[in-house]
Amino acid sequence: MVPGNIEPLVTERLVLRPLSGSDEAAIHSYRSDPAATRYLSHDPLTVEENRERLTELLALCRASTGTWFNYGWGITLRESGELVGDARTWNSTGMAATGLLAPGTHPAGHAALAYVLHPDHHHRGYGREAAAALVKWLVTQCGISTVVAAVYEPNSRSIRLLQSLGFRPDSTLPADQATAGKGFPLLTFRLDSPHRSSD
Repeated sequence: MVPGNIEPLVTERLVLRPLSGSDEAAIHSYRSDPAATRYLSHDPLTVEENRERLTELLALCRASTGTWFNYGWGITLRESGELVGDARTWNSTGMAATGLLAPGTHPAGHAALAYVLHPDHHHRGYGREAAAALVKWLVTQCGISTVVAAVYEPNSRSIRLLQSLGFRPDSTLPADQATAGKGFPLLTFRLDSPHRSSD
């Protein structure tokens, strides 16, 4: 069960908090950067595209319930509060006609994780620190038994990050079937919590 009020997650160097509309400019500073979006599902975003994306994500956050959720997280530096990236945790990807989130494609007890950092803050371990905190939150606070993450095959740094947290390869989608149009095979990794029940 997802908590009704999402509290910030505090790590050694970071604070992960719910995204807000005031994060728009900071998010655009890296989601408009080809170095940051090379292995994301979208190309560099314009100001308007970034605003629309954030507005949609905030609507999904507000519509989230204890059963279906889609949360955006700001990855901020604990000392300064600077937003250096963002992340998502979700088990639903769309809004139902009722205004609530529709069931997603993930089986019960499964949720997905995604993350991106500003290129200026790469190579400092922030991605691993943030991902580890979100995995722990999904398992301990939301009762998730399996966390999945999708990575384009050339993104070796992200693959190593996931593997360092215990994720293992689960499936591969050939480049010609990966609908985002980046031209790379899409690899899915999974992490089964030690307390999950047998399939």
